[in-house]
Amino acid sequence: MKTLIIEDEKPAAQQLMRLLERSPNFEGTVDGPLQSVAESIEHLQNNHDYDLIFMDIHLVDGPSFEIFESVSNEIPVVFCTAYDQYALEAFKLNSVDYLLKPIEPEELDRALIKYKQWYRSEEKNGLSADAILAMLKKPADKENYKQRFLVKLGDRIISCETQEIDFFYSAEKATFLQNKEAKSYPLEYSLDQLTDMLDPQQFFRINRKYLVRLRGIEDMRSYSGSRIKLLLRSCEDDDVLVSRDRTTEFKLWLDR
Repeated sequence: MKTLIIEDEKPAAQQLMRLLERSPNFEGTVDGPLQSVAESIEHLQNNHDYDLIFMDIHLVDGPSFEIFESVSNEIPVVFCTAYDQYALEAFKLNSVDYLLKPIEPEELDRALIKYKQWYRSEEKNGLSADAILAMLKKPADKENYKQRFLVKLGDRIISCETQEIDFFYSAEKATFLQNKEAKSYPLEYSLDQLTDMLDPQQFFRINRKYLVRLRGIEDMRSYSGSRIKLLLRSCEDDDVLVSRDRTTEFKLWLDR
């Protein structure tokens, strides 16, 4: 298998290379990483013999889907992303798969197995790159996002409006929401599930522990290794950091 990595975050690219080397479902060569849309267009215009591409969504000079506006692509793609709900739905329909950062070995193996099944199939069903790009540009249906959460405290049932929530967090193998009044309530959902339920214009998964609302961020500071440290409203945790793998996308989310 000849594989190409398009990824502008060096740690993420190195991690993916290590995972591929260790995977029992991968045998072949890996080119890259390519770090920009321009570099990827030039490379793919002269190299068409890849079996699979691992591609980040946001590169240093723009969305990676812009590559397909200049290069006709029939190579299967596995998207590596921390992107929002409606985009993930598009990726699910793609011929191969998507991987949420930070990438877990078992998820990579799942994608490789899915690719092999796709490759052997006589009917390679899935959306083209152009179709996925069109879906990404389609406005999200806000009515599909969660509007409120019911929480149970003893014999009490409380309804928490999503617009009143500052952030969600995990602690001691449980998930909690915290509202603007600094009250925390337990939830039965995981942060992964919540990420798919919430409006991506308002909420962002900054790391494994926190899913934050834009309005709940009081201050941001530069931190070592190009990371970002957040001050969340009424949060007792003084070390809320955007993970290194998600810093670039977090900046794009803030700047959209």
